[in-house]
Amino acid sequence: MRLLTITLFASISFGSPNWITPPERSSKGYLVPQPDYNPVFPRDHGPHTGYGIEWWYWVGHLKSSSDDHQYGFQSTIFRVAGSPASASLPQKSSFGNRQLYIAHAGLSYISLQKYTHYERTFREGWQVRIKPEQLSLQVGGIHAQHTPEDDSFRLSTNYPDGSRLDLKLIPQKPLVRFGDRGVSRKGSNPASVSWYWSYTNLSASGVLKTNDREIKVHGNVWMDHEVSSSQLSKEMEGWDWTCIQLNDGTEVMAYRLRRKSGAEDKWSSINWIDENGAVVKAYSEDFNWGTFEHWKSSQTGLKYPTHVEITAKHPSKGELVYKLKPMIPDQEFYGNESSNPYWEGACKVFDQQNKEIGRAYLELAGYGGGLQSMLN
Repeated sequence: MRLLTITLFASISFGSPNWITPPERSSKGYLVPQPDYNPVFPRDHGPHTGYGIEWWYWVGHLKSSSDDHQYGFQSTIFRVAGSPASASLPQKSSFGNRQLYIAHAGLSYISLQKYTHYERTFREGWQVRIKPEQLSLQVGGIHAQHTPEDDSFRLSTNYPDGSRLDLKLIPQKPLVRFGDRGVSRKGSNPASVSWYWSYTNLSASGVLKTNDREIKVHGNVWMDHEVSSSQLSKEMEGWDWTCIQLNDGTEVMAYRLRRKSGAEDKWSSINWIDENGAVVKAYSEDFNWGTFEHWKSSQTGLKYPTHVEITAKHPSKGELVYKLKPMIPDQEFYGNESSNPYWEGACKVFDQQNKEIGRAYLELAGYGGGLQSMLN
């Protein structure tokens, strides 16, 4: 198999905070993503076991090919390293102790206003099948596979209600990387950086098997792959994040880093991806993340700012407004012990005149506390 080094579109920054050089290793001894790294694929689609934390993330909006039913889904695989000294060594037994893998899956039945989800945690080699230097992940009920010959992806996800979603994903744009010099910063700590690579628009086709029915579906998917060893600085409480796929064929990715003081961190960022995959970004001084409605969970008692209005100054288009409204109110994800719930759900997107202009996924993390300690 031939390894391909891809040329990624350079991103243009406006209002970027001062550059901070990352250290080679985190305070715990894990490798830290370095700037100016040019990833090589398919190798870099696979796990980077010398780094402390990593995740592969897919969200999308799907429609039935035979009726007007709509669906949203999230499939995420997390990898958490063990001891830095042994994390990247080969596993000697079928019962792993160097890497933990965690599966998060959620399915939103938009037309039925129903949401189902689950969390599963496994040691490497125990109900986990991982191949090095490629994307071949089988963790619990999620199976992801990259096919280098046509650069497509296969994604299968099982759900606790007995449903199963099988999709083929084909990139419609080149892979992009976010951040400055190839690293995305998550606070003032020099080690709080990640390699953040995304396919912002993949066409999706496949089958949803539910209630003894096979429903052909199609739609659009967003895929993230992020590698880090210290995802949040200690002064951070959490983040609000969204990926938006607009009807005009462009995308937006934005996140607000929330400090424990209640302030917004200066490394909060908004990114616009044009029709060809080129990225333009701005930082906190050029955009505002506002909230116009909250939702309170009956399960955890947490209050989430689920109705969002983002106002941003685009360097060439001027002021732009994106209003996000959930397609189902209750899309709260809580794990087996409800220790770190978050809200992750399908949304519609509107402009300032309340015209629908696209679809989004919205993630609201850290409202239950404890997130910062989990990611460092």
